[in-house]
Amino acid sequence: MNKEYLIFHWEDEWRAMFRLAFILFGNAVLLYSLTCTNVNAQTKEHTDQIWLAGQVVYNTKSNFIINGELEYQGEYQSENDWKNWIAGVEVGYLLIPTLELRGELKGLLTNENDTLSRKELRPVLSAKWDFLNRGRFILYDHLKFEWRQLYFSSSELNSGSLRVRNKLGMIMALTQKSPTMNKSLNLLVSLEAFLVEQDNERERFSNRIRLECGLSYRLSDQWKLIMSYYRQHSRNQIEESFSSHENILSLKATYYL
Repeated sequence: MNKEYLIFHWEDEWRAMFRLAFILFGNAVLLYSLTCTNVNAQTKEHTDQIWLAGQVVYNTKSNFIINGELEYQGEYQSENDWKNWIAGVEVGYLLIPTLELRGELKGLLTNENDTLSRKELRPVLSAKWDFLNRGRFILYDHLKFEWRQLYFSSSELNSGSLRVRNKLGMIMALTQKSPTMNKSLNLLVSLEAFLVEQDNERERFSNRIRLECGLSYRLSDQWKLIMSYYRQHSRNQIEESFSSHENILSLKATYYL
């Protein structure tokens, strides 16, 4: 088999995967746009947020992966003074090379506004499936089941509820042959929906649809940096429309032991 054929075959395969990724996420963005059209312009709220996170990941010699994370989320230039502090630990198990099962426990402390705050304990079970992981592309689906035990400063509001989250995402290497290689600059695109069957408490940003576009860079075997922009539409209760939208800048540093 000659060299010219190999080059042509590789380029043709790369174009086919790129077309597939473009079609999938074109449909995802269209779905996001259509879903968020149910916004009452007169009651529409707008906020800007910044998220800062640090993560430590330990890969065991077996198929287990353990990581811990600290994160701060907050609004700026807003009268509501919404802030969120998160600490969590997660254990993942690589069942097969393309399927990882995860268990996570998070603790959250949130200021909803000047008069209402809440504490939350959140156990999470999830599965992440890479349905395409080849060359420069990773296409994945991440399904989460979160039990949210909420403790508000007003005791009569305390409650627990189940929330389902599903995230469809793409990682594309821009400078290397694979997103996992060192010195690889990667494009990140994802669409995530938050599904709540029962939502009795009035909580800001409870139901969400979130579109992400970002970049990650693997500096070395130990360090990876991620910068993402999220466009998020939210509603406080199920019966309401998506009456607010948020612009979010997220910065995250990951250290691998």
